[in-house]
Parts: sequence; C-alpha cells; structure tokens
Amino acid sequence: MIKILSSRIAWAVLAAAAVVLLAIGSVHPPPSTAAARTSYLDSIIKCPACEDLSIAQSDAPSSLTLRHEVAGWVATGWSNQRIEQAVVARYGYGGLLLPAGSRLDATLYVVPVALIGVAAIGLGSYFWRRRRRPAVAP
Repeated sequence: MIKILSSRIAWAVLAAAAVVLLAIGSVHPPPSTAAARTSYLDSIIKCPACEDLSIAQSDAPSSLTLRHEVAGWVATGWSNQRIEQAVVARYGYGGLLLPAGSRLDATLYVVPVALIGVAAIGLGSYFWRRRRRPAVAP
C-alpha cells in the first residue's frame, strides 16, 4: 500500500482525477423550466431605478415593468443570452448584476489552480527525494 501511494503515477492519477472532478462540479446547466429561467433572469438583471438590487428584490415600478417584460420574453421563447443582450442594449453593461466576461476572468480562475498544482508537484518531489536519500550514519 505504501509503495502505491508513494509512486509518481499514483500522485499524477490522483491530481488528474481531482482536476477532472473540479471541472465537472463547476459546470451548472442553466435552469430549464420557464419559471426557473424567469427567476434566474430576474435575479441577474439590475433594477434600473435602484442601486445594487435585482429586479426580483425591488418593488420599484420600473422593476415591475421589466419583470413582466422578462416573463413575456421567456414565454415567447427567447434564450437567456438574447434576453441579457436586450437588457444590455437598453441599459448598458450595468443593467446586469453579472460581471462582463473577459480573458482576465479566466486567468483569475486558472492561475490559482496552476499554482496549487505546481506546489503539489514541488512538495511531492521534495518528499520523494528526501525518502530516496540514504541516511547518514553519525
């Protein structure tokens, strides 16, 4: 058992499995029912008259109007992306409570994972070399 746990291949398989499981676990399918889609969209669209509130959280007249529009768009069959684009066209990127996607966003997720991987490889290498070094007799 100790030989299996100390082999490089076992650690590589374990690291690959961890990366795959984290990647699979981080993907969430969009809501499928019309009510769930409407609720999701209401939670990410910013209230036009409020500061940092979604239209789902606000009772402002403009929020109520926009909530009815979103429900109508979902009922007509518009995709989430198309509805988000319509809101951005009307209110600008500030109309959504989601940050705009960019390469910097991807970098902020990839860099820590890469650093953790490099640290794990470094620690594994250190302990492997330490175990392989012959003991010095006094």
